[in-house]
Amino acid sequence: MQGSIYTAFSDMIIEQMGMEQWNELIEKTDPPSQGIYTSGEQYLDSELINMVQALSVKTGIDAETLVEKFGRYLFKKLYDTSPVDISKIDNLKSFLLAIDGLIHVEVQRLHPKAYLPTFEYETVDENTLIMYYSSKRKLCHASVGLIYGAAEQFNEIITIEHPECIHQGATRCKLVINFKGHNE
Repeated sequence: MQGSIYTAFSDMIIEQMGMEQWNELIEKTDPPSQGIYTSGEQYLDSELINMVQALSVKTGIDAETLVEKFGRYLFKKLYDTSPVDISKIDNLKSFLLAIDGLIHVEVQRLHPKAYLPTFEYETVDENTLIMYYSSKRKLCHASVGLIYGAAEQFNEIITIEHPECIHQGATRCKLVINFKGHNE
Protein backbone atom coordinates (compact mmCIF):
# COMPACT_ATOMS: atom_id res chain seq x y z
CA MET A 1 0.00 0.00 0.00
CA GLN A 2 1.21 3.49 -0.85
CA GLY A 3 3.03 5.30 1.96
CA SER A 4 0.81 8.36 1.62
CA ILE A 5 -2.04 6.26 3.05
CA TYR A 6 0.07 5.45 6.10
CA THR A 7 1.23 9.02 6.62
CA ALA A 8 -2.40 10.17 6.49
CA PHE A 9 -3.40 7.44 8.96
CA SER A 10 -0.66 8.46 11.40
CA ASP A 11 -1.66 12.13 11.00
CA MET A 12 -5.28 11.27 11.81
CA ILE A 13 -4.36 9.25 14.90
CA ILE A 14 -2.00 11.93 16.19
CA GLU A 15 -4.47 14.78 15.51
CA GLN A 16 -7.48 13.02 16.99
CA MET A 17 -5.96 10.85 19.73
CA GLY A 18 -2.47 12.18 20.39
CA MET A 19 1.10 11.12 19.81
CA GLU A 20 0.99 8.78 22.81
CA GLN A 21 -1.78 6.75 21.15
CA TRP A 22 0.18 6.54 17.90
CA ASN A 23 3.27 5.33 19.76
CA GLU A 24 1.16 2.79 21.67
CA LEU A 25 -0.33 1.54 18.39
CA ILE A 26 3.13 1.10 16.87
CA GLU A 27 4.37 -0.69 19.99
CA LYS A 28 1.35 -3.01 20.06
CA THR A 29 1.41 -3.93 16.33
CA ASP A 30 5.21 -3.88 15.83
CA PRO A 31 5.08 -3.14 12.07
CA PRO A 32 8.15 -3.95 9.92
CA SER A 33 8.46 -0.23 9.11
CA GLN A 34 8.46 0.60 12.84
CA GLY A 35 5.81 3.22 12.06
CA ILE A 36 8.11 5.35 9.93
CA TYR A 37 6.46 5.98 6.58
CA THR A 38 7.45 7.86 3.43
CA SER A 39 4.70 8.91 1.03
CA GLY A 40 6.26 7.45 -2.11
CA GLU A 41 7.18 4.04 -0.69
CA GLN A 42 5.12 0.84 -0.62
CA TYR A 43 4.28 -0.92 2.66
CA LEU A 44 2.55 -4.15 3.57
CA ASP A 45 -1.24 -3.91 3.67
CA SER A 46 -1.16 -5.93 6.86
CA GLU A 47 0.47 -3.04 8.75
CA LEU A 48 -2.62 -0.87 8.33
CA ILE A 49 -5.04 -3.75 8.92
CA ASN A 50 -3.23 -4.72 12.14
CA MET A 51 -3.32 -1.13 13.39
CA VAL A 52 -7.03 -0.80 12.62
CA GLN A 53 -7.76 -4.06 14.45
CA ALA A 54 -5.73 -2.97 17.48
CA LEU A 55 -7.47 0.41 17.47
CA SER A 56 -10.83 -1.32 17.25
CA VAL A 57 -10.05 -3.42 20.32
CA LYS A 58 -8.86 -0.37 22.25
CA THR A 59 -11.76 1.94 21.33
CA GLY A 60 -14.59 -0.59 21.07
CA ILE A 61 -15.42 0.84 17.62
CA ASP A 62 -15.80 -1.83 14.93
CA ALA A 63 -13.09 -1.95 12.29
CA GLU A 64 -15.50 -1.10 9.42
CA THR A 65 -16.52 2.15 11.13
CA LEU A 66 -12.88 3.05 11.82
CA VAL A 67 -11.94 2.42 8.18
CA GLU A 68 -14.87 4.57 7.00
CA LYS A 69 -13.83 7.39 9.36
CA PHE A 70 -10.31 7.14 7.99
CA GLY A 71 -11.68 7.35 4.44
CA ARG A 72 -13.46 10.60 5.33
CA TYR A 73 -10.25 11.99 6.79
CA LEU A 74 -8.13 10.74 3.89
CA PHE A 75 -10.26 12.39 1.22
CA LYS A 76 -9.08 15.94 1.91
CA LYS A 77 -5.43 14.87 1.85
CA LEU A 78 -5.84 13.06 -1.48
CA TYR A 79 -7.93 15.86 -2.98
CA ASP A 80 -5.36 18.50 -2.02
CA THR A 81 -2.50 16.48 -3.54
CA SER A 82 -4.30 15.15 -6.62
CA PRO A 83 -1.91 14.62 -9.54
CA VAL A 84 -4.71 15.72 -11.87
CA ASP A 85 -6.12 19.24 -12.17
CA ILE A 86 -9.58 18.64 -10.74
CA SER A 87 -10.27 22.30 -10.02
CA LYS A 88 -12.76 22.48 -12.91
CA ILE A 89 -14.89 19.66 -11.52
CA ASP A 90 -17.65 21.47 -9.66
CA ASN A 91 -19.97 18.72 -8.44
CA LEU A 92 -19.76 15.43 -6.65
CA LYS A 93 -21.25 13.23 -9.35
CA SER A 94 -18.77 14.45 -11.98
CA PHE A 95 -15.94 13.96 -9.51
CA LEU A 96 -16.98 10.38 -8.71
CA LEU A 97 -17.25 9.57 -12.40
CA ALA A 98 -13.69 10.88 -12.92
CA ILE A 99 -12.05 8.64 -10.31
CA ASP A 100 -11.41 5.49 -12.30
CA GLY A 101 -10.87 6.92 -15.78
CA LEU A 102 -8.95 10.08 -14.92
CA ILE A 103 -7.54 10.30 -11.40
CA HIS A 104 -6.51 6.66 -10.99
CA VAL A 105 -4.94 6.64 -14.46
CA GLU A 106 -2.66 9.51 -13.48
CA VAL A 107 -1.87 8.03 -10.05
CA GLN A 108 -0.90 4.77 -11.78
CA ARG A 109 1.33 6.66 -14.21
CA LEU A 110 3.14 8.42 -11.36
CA HIS A 111 3.26 5.36 -9.08
CA PRO A 112 3.41 2.26 -11.29
CA LYS A 113 3.61 -0.08 -8.29
CA ALA A 114 0.44 1.33 -6.74
CA TYR A 115 -2.48 -1.07 -6.57
CA LEU A 116 -5.73 0.86 -6.91
CA PRO A 117 -9.32 -0.28 -6.61
CA THR A 118 -11.44 -0.25 -9.74
CA PHE A 119 -14.88 1.25 -10.12
CA GLU A 120 -17.64 0.63 -12.58
CA TYR A 121 -20.58 2.98 -12.79
CA GLU A 122 -24.27 2.79 -13.48
CA THR A 123 -26.42 5.90 -13.63
CA VAL A 124 -29.94 5.12 -12.44
CA ASP A 125 -31.29 8.67 -12.76
CA GLU A 126 -29.99 12.20 -12.20
CA ASN A 127 -30.09 11.71 -8.41
CA THR A 128 -28.77 8.14 -8.17
CA LEU A 129 -25.38 6.73 -9.12
CA ILE A 130 -24.28 3.16 -8.51
CA MET A 131 -20.57 2.56 -8.05
CA TYR A 132 -19.24 -0.99 -8.11
CA TYR A 133 -16.06 -1.29 -6.05
CA SER A 134 -13.54 -4.08 -6.72
CA SER A 135 -10.26 -4.61 -4.91
CA LYS A 136 -8.26 -7.46 -3.43
CA ARG A 137 -7.74 -5.23 -0.39
CA LYS A 138 -11.46 -5.24 0.43
CA LEU A 139 -11.36 -1.67 1.76
CA CYS A 140 -14.85 -0.81 0.54
CA HIS A 141 -15.58 0.98 3.82
CA ALA A 142 -12.69 3.35 3.10
CA SER A 143 -14.33 4.07 -0.27
CA VAL A 144 -17.61 4.86 1.49
CA GLY A 145 -15.74 7.27 3.76
CA LEU A 146 -13.91 8.81 0.80
CA ILE A 147 -17.25 9.39 -0.98
CA TYR A 148 -18.68 11.08 2.12
CA GLY A 149 -15.50 13.18 2.32
CA ALA A 150 -15.98 14.16 -1.32
CA ALA A 151 -19.59 15.14 -0.58
CA GLU A 152 -18.31 17.46 2.15
CA GLN A 153 -15.77 18.95 -0.28
CA PHE A 154 -18.51 19.73 -2.80
CA ASN A 155 -20.95 20.79 -0.07
CA GLU A 156 -23.47 18.16 -1.13
CA ILE A 157 -25.80 15.97 0.89
CA ILE A 158 -25.83 12.27 0.03
CA THR A 159 -26.82 8.91 1.38
CA ILE A 160 -25.00 5.71 0.54
CA GLU A 161 -26.53 2.26 0.57
CA HIS A 162 -24.20 -0.75 0.48
CA PRO A 163 -26.54 -3.65 -0.44
CA GLU A 164 -23.84 -5.98 -1.79
CA CYS A 165 -20.45 -6.37 -0.13
CA ILE A 166 -17.36 -8.46 -0.72
CA HIS A 167 -17.25 -9.03 3.04
CA GLN A 168 -20.56 -10.93 2.70
CA GLY A 169 -19.49 -13.04 -0.26
CA ALA A 170 -20.25 -10.73 -3.21
CA THR A 171 -17.62 -10.53 -5.97
CA ARG A 172 -17.70 -6.72 -5.72
CA CYS A 173 -19.39 -4.06 -3.62
CA LYS A 174 -22.40 -2.17 -4.83
CA LEU A 175 -22.54 1.39 -3.50
CA VAL A 176 -25.77 3.25 -4.27
CA ILE A 177 -25.23 7.00 -3.92
CA ASN A 178 -28.33 9.18 -3.66
CA PHE A 179 -27.76 12.89 -4.24
CA LYS A 180 -29.99 15.02 -1.98
CA GLY A 181 -28.88 18.54 -2.93
CA HIS A 182 -26.50 21.09 -1.46
CA ASN A 183 -25.96 22.15 2.13
CA GLU A 184 -27.25 25.65 2.79
